[in-house]
Amino acid sequence: MNKKLLLGLLALAAAHSGAEAQSRRSPLNPTGERIYKMSARSANTDGPAPSRPAPTTARRVQAPSPASWGELIGQTTYDLQTNSSTGNRMVMTNGALSAVWTQSCTLGAPNFTNRGVGYNFTNDAIGASTPSFVNGTTGNCGPGFGNFGISNVRIGWPEVAHSNGNEVVVAHTASLGLTKIVRPAGTGNWTQSALAFTQNIDGPGRPAANGFWPRMVASGNTVHLIYCDNPVTAVTTNPPTQAPIAQPSGVAQQTGVVGPVLYARSLDGGATWDKSNIVLPMLDNAGLGTGAVLPNGAANDTVNLGGDSYAVAVNGNNVAVAVTDLGRNVVIAKSTDGGTSWNSRVIMGNYTDNDTIGVRTTGGRTTSVLSSDGSMALVIDNGGTVHWFSGTCLVPVRKRGGTNFWAGFRRFFQNSSDTLLYWNDRELLTSKPVAIDTLDTACPDPANAAFTPCALATGDAAYQTAGLLTMPTASVDPTTGDVYAIYAGARASTSNDGTVDGQFLRDLYIKKLSFAGGQVQSFPTKNISRDIKNTVDGAAVLNGEESVFPSAVHTLENNFIHYQWMSDFEPGTALQGDPVDDEVENAIMYDRIDVTTIAWNTPVVITGVKEALAANVASAFVAPNPTTGVTTLALTLKQDARATITVRNMLGQEVLRVPTGHLHTGLNSISLDLTGQSAGVYFYTVAADKFTLTKRVVKN
Repeated sequence: MNKKLLLGLLALAAAHSGAEAQSRRSPLNPTGERIYKMSARSANTDGPAPSRPAPTTARRVQAPSPASWGELIGQTTYDLQTNSSTGNRMVMTNGALSAVWTQSCTLGAPNFTNRGVGYNFTNDAIGASTPSFVNGTTGNCGPGFGNFGISNVRIGWPEVAHSNGNEVVVAHTASLGLTKIVRPAGTGNWTQSALAFTQNIDGPGRPAANGFWPRMVASGNTVHLIYCDNPVTAVTTNPPTQAPIAQPSGVAQQTGVVGPVLYARSLDGGATWDKSNIVLPMLDNAGLGTGAVLPNGAANDTVNLGGDSYAVAVNGNNVAVAVTDLGRNVVIAKSTDGGTSWNSRVIMGNYTDNDTIGVRTTGGRTTSVLSSDGSMALVIDNGGTVHWFSGTCLVPVRKRGGTNFWAGFRRFFQNSSDTLLYWNDRELLTSKPVAIDTLDTACPDPANAAFTPCALATGDAAYQTAGLLTMPTASVDPTTGDVYAIYAGARASTSNDGTVDGQFLRDLYIKKLSFAGGQVQSFPTKNISRDIKNTVDGAAVLNGEESVFPSAVHTLENNFIHYQWMSDFEPGTALQGDPVDDEVENAIMYDRIDVTTIAWNTPVVITGVKEALAANVASAFVAPNPTTGVTTLALTLKQDARATITVRNMLGQEVLRVPTGHLHTGLNSISLDLTGQSAGVYFYTVAADKFTLTKRVVKN
């Protein structure tokens, strides 16, 4: 992505956003006269401890004030729900909906010794009425739940999945590595046990390091888990003198990586694990950085990972993992066989001279790149297409010795980037991510005369590297293939204290994407609270509520998106920033949106990236369609290709595979036999060496 393309994408996002009557938007202009404040990313620790004395008494909090919309399902004073990517904290199966979050029921900064897993559940989330959560409005802070919620030790960063008839929760502890908490869905007692393979991962001769910050998804009885090793230093010799990540798989940590992202798999709902501590392809120094090696064999370009800058998604046998760090490449690893084998690709980076921007600072201009802010989301549709979303961050970079590439060094410019990025491995397979949204500058005339209309407050919002549009979560409609992203965005002309030096607040936004004819159609963004829930703008926006850390069920159910988020009236967190914010009672909220009731405005084509398809495919269709059994794929190519053809059902499960073979220029006729399949909608995919094509076929 060169500089011209970058500016073009940002201009494109501004142009598409201008179609929204309710909003006025402006693109990022990092080369303007504003002087940005440079900050260093905090060290990856389990709950950073700000320099503030703990309260003399651990006062138990009362239920917080609910948000302006949605249902109050829990609360927490521990408001750092994630460092970067929000994760998978809500899951649904046949109307049974489970929600988790990191909670504390008392005021306890800086250490939060009573930190645990907040939890709530309902089994009637599929009907027309509002679901009835079993724990009422207090979540796990009610009587009888104890200090640690559903855990018996101090714990945090929970992920939840439904698998093998159970609710499966995985979280991390300070000394036990990752721990698993299981019970039959919605009933009975929780059983907790440590995942032994995440303890002392680095093996003999290395400092003890445990698994941290998990991400987990499940498909049927198969559970996919990613997490990071949290060593103090990188292995700097090649080959390494020790073999870290040696328990139990014996796979060595790649040279020059601190906090590598690891993969594990269970085929029986988490009871046992047939894969653990695996470094997936390209999740190493060479894939995520420049791969430069000094003459003595040491890595010149140490890559620091960890801190939630990764995401995972699953649909049937299709699994995807995305990993990045500040100013680093974004790598996506994908498996089409349930995690047995993987292929990886770089979708953002390596950064070259053409990608750099000169940013004005107090010390002059600093060479920087616009990169992922690490807050990412993945979702996979029923055709097996991976959809990736990310906020952006403006990152100072330096050129690594012996290479032509620039790489970040864990410094960033606060509140400097206002772009949401999108990519998929179908229409955008051969392209870089594109900008699909920029900052919402629609605002009322402020009551405070000190404000310039639609200006942002200048105070830091204390979310580490998060951009002004960030924390995406995504959901896919299984019937249409449409994809929806919900994310937090800075709200112009808001301030927590009503002054220009205050902290701006964030609202939740929703974006709809549709796909047809090799194009991506982007519908104008809606502000959930003000466009969909009809919260009235006015003077109250100067000092109102903030909505952050959304997490959605990955699949729509009966046209509904189910999601949760954290709402409070003090932006930022009590664990980050300088100075840190006061502790308050934060509300954990639930809501669902019927996407068919939203008045979506006319979409625009945000990319016409179908060159690879157009260069190779003249036409493609199946006939008969609908079919009662056997149908024929007529594929006319402009040049020879090798391809594999698969057919998947609505659950993303592969029902037919035509092995890789030679396709010639001109008409190719391939028989697809669906005789043994039940009636319904199926997706056939032609995965060739130069293009990928997915279309729909109906079986009567």
